[in-house]
Amino acid sequence: MLKYTLRVHDFIAQAAGLASEPATAGASPEPMVDDPQNPTRVTVHTTTGAAAALRIAQRHLTLVHARLAYTSPGAVDRTAADIVYAEARTRAESLTPDQRKDESYHAIHSEDDGLRMDALTDVMEAHGEIDT
Repeated sequence: MLKYTLRVHDFIAQAAGLASEPATAGASPEPMVDDPQNPTRVTVHTTTGAAAALRIAQRHLTLVHARLAYTSPGAVDRTAADIVYAEARTRAESLTPDQRKDESYHAIHSEDDGLRMDALTDVMEAHGEIDT
């Protein structure tokens, strides 16, 4: 597995200057940003190359942006993805724990479904319904 570090500008991953190195043992495989309020670097782990790293990084940045727009209205300009996330998070908050659990088993078919699942996971973690 390789660890890729990409520069970020305005929540967009930049392919120029893409750096990779072997991943260290025990490193978190989850994508990470250096600053969730204003990321300048994103780190991802993948075995499938630079193109996959760029896609993973961009998807993670979209989620970071959506979370920021939800938790700090006015901190960033809202995007369509932010609205999808906010609507899904509001919906997830209105469900019972059992309904959220059932919902978490649904398949992801699109990028919007991925954001909806991330919103559901965020709510379930906030309510202590899943281990973090």
